Amino acid sequence: MEKPGIPTCEVSVEGAWVAMTVDEAQARHRDALKRCPACFGRLMIQGGYTAVRRSSLSHFRVHDGCPLIPRHYKGEPKPHPAAIG
Repeated sequence: MEKPGIPTCEVSVEGAWVAMTVDEAQARHRDALKRCPACFGRLMIQGGYTAVRRSSLSHFRVHDGCPLIPRHYKGEPKPHPAAIG
């Protein structure tokens, strides 16, 4: 079984969308707007306050057209209904 890659997102930095890892976004741009690189839906970073850092991404509103949400994905990629540009 293939290991999943490091989660990434796009972060609005000075008016431009910049791709970065979840950990980098959390550390350097905690309050910036974040979006999914696949469907352009708004994301939030979730994580626990434990000794082992475990951050993950979550869509504000789930939809069935994002391949990065395997549990809800219906097999046809499409933009998020509330996509941010």
